[in-house]
Amino acid sequence: MKRHHALLIGLSMTSALMLGAPTLAAQPAPASAIAAAPDARAALATLDALAAGRWAAATHGFDATMRQGLPPEKLRQLWQQLQQRNGAYQGHGAAVVVPAPVPYHSVLVPLRFSRATLGMLFSYDARGALAGLHIVPVAPSAATPRPTGAVAARLARQAACLRAQPVAVDSTGAVLHGTLTLPRSGAGPFAAVLLLPGSGPVDENGNAPGALGNSMYRQLAYDLTCKGYAVLRYNKLGLAPSTGNGNDVTLATYVQNARDLVTWLARQSAIDPHEIILLGHSEGGLIALAAAPGLKIAGLISLEGPGEPMARIIESQAIAEAELRGASRAQIAQERARINATLAAIRRSHGVSLSLGGALARNPFARLFAPAAGLLRSEIDVDPAQLARAIHVPMLITQGGKDVQVLPGNGQRLARAAPQATLARFPDMTHDLIHCAGKAIACVMPRPGDVLDAHLVARVVRWLDALRATPQHAA
Repeated sequence: MKRHHALLIGLSMTSALMLGAPTLAAQPAPASAIAAAPDARAALATLDALAAGRWAAATHGFDATMRQGLPPEKLRQLWQQLQQRNGAYQGHGAAVVVPAPVPYHSVLVPLRFSRATLGMLFSYDARGALAGLHIVPVAPSAATPRPTGAVAARLARQAACLRAQPVAVDSTGAVLHGTLTLPRSGAGPFAAVLLLPGSGPVDENGNAPGALGNSMYRQLAYDLTCKGYAVLRYNKLGLAPSTGNGNDVTLATYVQNARDLVTWLARQSAIDPHEIILLGHSEGGLIALAAAPGLKIAGLISLEGPGEPMARIIESQAIAEAELRGASRAQIAQERARINATLAAIRRSHGVSLSLGGALARNPFARLFAPAAGLLRSEIDVDPAQLARAIHVPMLITQGGKDVQVLPGNGQRLARAAPQATLARFPDMTHDLIHCAGKAIACVMPRPGDVLDAHLVARVVRWLDALRATPQHAA
């Protein structure tokens, strides 16, 4: 859920193949071709060495952590694994700049394999050393992800049953821009769902440059609107066209944003103010729990939201990644110690970011989390289950069995705490709400053409319909 880290809730950027520095920033700038830039030249040189099998040469320019984690032999094995999974390497596309938290610089290079196109994301530190190397899905455009295939066709068909209108809402000294979708059929006023997004630089559609590209939030909004529900989704602070500073935020900031959006919805003539539902995905689930007290809402939905404090989730994710890399017990113990040192430093920190010095400067987790220390400090020790005990409206909680960001067990913990909770389990659903028939690690990130898990959508609609049919909500 922390917004910059590669393996945190809501924006899992890697295939758990490689390691290193952060990937996307909280305020993504437009990607642009930079083939002549120093970082791009270094990235292409590394890629050329990989393609030629010059493994030692490929590690030139690695920082100390990368040299330790990806020695030449390990690099060879990973490159071969990529081709075993995706077919023979056939070349690369143009290098583009993608956002990265200060002081990092990131370059994305599309890689063409015989059976897939993936992105290799190179993250460089302020000294120009390669501090991170990640394999990420690539959308049709690295700058503006667009849905493809089944997703594009489905959204086009559904457009006939809804109308969309732009929204601008003042909140926390900034303006949140988004889209309200309303059913074409029916006179209204309509029950409304406020969609609170997960962590990372995901836009109102659920997309992020060079990463998420299947418009999962737009899919969900269209699904629900075509079933008779209004849906408001929005771009978070600092994500254009929304204004504000997306780095200088805390949990309280996001809570106030949610409350201001509910207030705006309740004032719209097309919306029934007594039938507003908070729906939070991932980090949005935590925000929904924190925002709900004091709001006049009819219900709350947590899609793959956390059920235990963030500190535990961060540790469990990192350890799971280390195990997937084949780390030894000693290496896992070292990872755990580094995580705990980072979390302790964040708790002691002040301001937006974490100052790196001494041992922290050599701690890869500290480097990863440093840019968003202020947000993390406000979230890491908050217990979602404790918040759930104060929710006295019906609550739907989902738990995907293939979720490798919020591990199974979180949903059950949350459901035990909430007074009116319904827990819905989906054995083959991922954190990003798609169906995964194979191993979870093969579905860490959705492809641009992946549609939402149909079982999830049907379950959410049934729950919403039942909520409206209860005596206190019936017309």
